Amino acid sequence: MPTIEPLTLTLAELAERWHLSAKQVLESPHALPMYFYFDGLVFDFNDRWHRANGDAQTQQTLETSKTRLSTLEIDLQRQAMHKRGLLKLTQWEEALSDEELQSQQEEADRLTQDIAHLSAQLKARADERQRRVRNGLLRAAPRTLKEIAERGQARFPQFAYMPHAPGKPDDEQAIADGAVVALEDGFPAREFLTGADLVVAMLDIRAAEDGAV
Repeated sequence: MPTIEPLTLTLAELAERWHLSAKQVLESPHALPMYFYFDGLVFDFNDRWHRANGDAQTQQTLETSKTRLSTLEIDLQRQAMHKRGLLKLTQWEEALSDEELQSQQEEADRLTQDIAHLSAQLKARADERQRRVRNGLLRAAPRTLKEIAERGQARFPQFAYMPHAPGKPDDEQAIADGAVVALEDGFPAREFLTGADLVVAMLDIRAAEDGAV
């Protein structure tokens, strides 16, 4: 029976195949793309909204609106009770005219709508973040490979490249092949990436070997 060729080789297996050290393979001017396994959230680098803290401004606006609405509702309630003779205002409060009360009520109504809109936005963001899970290979950036070649390890990267995936189904949310991606919430959490984590596609290996003939 013919031998089934693996889809990838580890860096160590490639080094042995080419009779080189892992460091020599990594430092080769014709270095092949190298990949590492990642299980976590992956976002297009330009997707500021879904990445960590992308909702900070929206969250701040929501909290400010909630605080202001709470103040308005208390004021409106106290003014209404004062008008009915059920409450005496403090020396720091001033009885408002009907026009002023109307203006405050309109502001409260607007804030109520804004809060509902912002809350829906943030919920949709949280749901969409969880749909950015990737469980598979990502292409290591040159800087990551350089650090591994020099030190034997690199800080687990925050950024990498989306690998090419022929025949990938059309998906509006799909990240483009080769795009820079931001990595978050990897599981299990890892501090370092080493040469032992790297693999090379057999297609790339074959192409390099055929080109060297």
